[in-house]
Amino acid sequence: NSWKAVSREGYDKPRALFPDVALEFIRKTQARKWEKLEKLHGAKTGEIILADLCRMLDKLGCLPVIRHGFKCYGQLLHMAFYKPAHGLNPEAEELYAANCLGVTRQLQYSERNTNELDLTLSLNGIPVTTAELKNPMTGSTVVHAEAQYRQDRDSRETIFSFKRRTLVHFAVDTERVTMTTKLADSATVFLPF
Repeated sequence: NSWKAVSREGYDKPRALFPDVALEFIRKTQARKWEKLEKLHGAKTGEIILADLCRMLDKLGCLPVIRHGFKCYGQLLHMAFYKPAHGLNPEAEELYAANCLGVTRQLQYSERNTNELDLTLSLNGIPVTTAELKNPMTGSTVVHAEAQYRQDRDSRETIFSFKRRTLVHFAVDTERVTMTTKLADSATVFLPF
């Protein structure tokens, strides 16, 4: 699957996800379940699905929801489909191909300030990776990116909240890459990648 640009304007700051991408993925890959939910909820179907998705992301975490899906009014909705072990099932191949791997540049993620993340990667509307990109030729390195995460990124923001949304945060320059899975403000520990 190829990565595609996802507009930062489509980002929902309070929910910390790209709701239109998530709903489009569910509608496209699980049409029968969507129709059943739509019979119950009509025009409010999307909002109800998003509310249940966010509730499960907050309760279980990003990884379990991506792996196992979440329930919405008795319907198990998947947020990702995995590559089949063989090509004998064309339907499984189609579902896998429907995954939307998104790239968003300069994402303003907060309702409290105008800070931006250099790069955000998402899977079907759920942000899974952030990165701060630096260039030593302009005087900034991985060390500056790490400091930016420690000092300028509030770990209480939903997008940074441990396990709830993003799974990993990268500090990147042209020579080195470090990463962390948990932002803890000034106590954040980065490891070589």
